[in-house]
Amino acid sequence: MPMNIAVAGSEELISENLLELLQEKQFPVGKLFLLTALDAEDQDSIRFNNQTIYVQDLASFDWSQAELVFLVGNTDEYVAAFSAAEQNGCKIIDLRNIEHKSSLHGLSLLAQKEDLESSVHVCPDDLTVLIAHVIQPFFDETAITQLNIVALEPVSVHGKKGTEALARETAHLMNGRPLENTLFSSQLAFNILPVLGDSHLVSELQLLFPEEKLNTSVTLLQAPVFFGTTVVADIVLEDALPKEDITRILSSISNVTLSDEVLTPVTHGSNQNKVYLQLIAGELDELQTFRLLMIADPLRCGRIQNAVSLAEQLVTPVMS
Repeated sequence: MPMNIAVAGSEELISENLLELLQEKQFPVGKLFLLTALDAEDQDSIRFNNQTIYVQDLASFDWSQAELVFLVGNTDEYVAAFSAAEQNGCKIIDLRNIEHKSSLHGLSLLAQKEDLESSVHVCPDDLTVLIAHVIQPFFDETAITQLNIVALEPVSVHGKKGTEALARETAHLMNGRPLENTLFSSQLAFNILPVLGDSHLVSELQLLFPEEKLNTSVTLLQAPVFFGTTVVADIVLEDALPKEDITRILSSISNVTLSDEVLTPVTHGSNQNKVYLQLIAGELDELQTFRLLMIADPLRCGRIQNAVSLAEQLVTPVMS
């Protein structure tokens, strides 16, 4: 049975990819409501399942019309929207950025056993979803005692304002014009910037895997690319495993392709629904320490994919 769905925060870049994935998955949508805290009349309509959907005003929306809400907006208005949707009995999947999403509920990752009766499911951050998806299968074999992560993030993690800022910077510099009011702490075009704020990845991984002592260190860098996250993960296992077992584990992960190609964010991290992995481990037959190179489009493989997969589980009891 189709569900009536609201996407609260239609102005966000993430909402476009969410709607695309819902259509690709043929998710059973009854009515679709696109909501914004901005001026709804200034927002473009979209085509969804061969219908034209117009954006509505968030403040005046009747939440009793929706059964499932994807909350993606990142301003204060969406805090009130969260409460209104919850009071009207909506199921909520919270995809907001780390500083905005609800802290009163645990994190929801599809790979773990989820309480589908819960009314609120809070998605971990994109990078957390990517890392958790890859490391979780190893816990069936042994513990991970050290996890060192270096991640180069695309500007798409900042939404439309990020892609527009990089395009504007690049155009200005190519034309010999000075930068004006850049979004970033310094020039990003043709540059790499350090990013503060890695602690949320560490804390989210600990929330997802409370029994594990991961000893995680994270270095975040802002790369001058539009789409595609590049991650280098150095993993230390408690017990050495045969290399063929590590390859088997990585190859068995859903939506993951283990590849020997030259992996780049432009080729493998843009508009892709899967994660590309490369195992870097030398010639040893047994490995206790190894390196993974990971390329993924966070707009397709991060919280959105997790959210749509959660939604598919939520709709199953309705359909049965």
